[in-house]
Amino acid sequence: MMTGPGTGPLGDQQPGDAPGAAGPGGSGLADLAAAVERAVATAMLAWNRADQGLEVHVSPVQLRAIETIARQDRINLGGLAAELGVIPSSASRLCDRLEAAGLILREPAQADRREIIVTLSRDGQALCASLSRRRRAVVAAALAELSAPSRARLLDSLTEFARACEQQAVRRTGTAGSRPA
Repeated sequence: MMTGPGTGPLGDQQPGDAPGAAGPGGSGLADLAAAVERAVATAMLAWNRADQGLEVHVSPVQLRAIETIARQDRINLGGLAAELGVIPSSASRLCDRLEAAGLILREPAQADRREIIVTLSRDGQALCASLSRRRRAVVAAALAELSAPSRARLLDSLTEFARACEQQAVRRTGTAGSRPA
């Protein structure tokens, strides 16, 4: 890939330019956002390839549900539906399939027996652990191609970027994280 002026992933913006500063013909944040989009899309392709070949076959939406449950540890059915952006009856049918596959457990909440709490089963936890190992191996292989200083800069940048994304999410929703069970 050529990285001369105007051809690199940051367009005309050079490392060290002020955020939002446009280079001589670049649009600053727009170019940077496009570069992040390309990098994330490429990383997601590699990430999704790690999902292939799992011992247990799950659809992408089932995998999203499993990952959401794993991240929350315990979540109610309504919270899961909200996280997935589906209606509660769709989340319930999804949970039917995951429960039949032995990947999740459902139980009534202690405080309100009408509320259903969803957790991962041992098999669901093992699936998440296996997937995490596979994904980290894919990422580690790509990181191994970077120099040590590049990896250090990437870590600093990604940490700061994640913090900024979290702050935006808090401002949009008024809460950090998602709905607990």
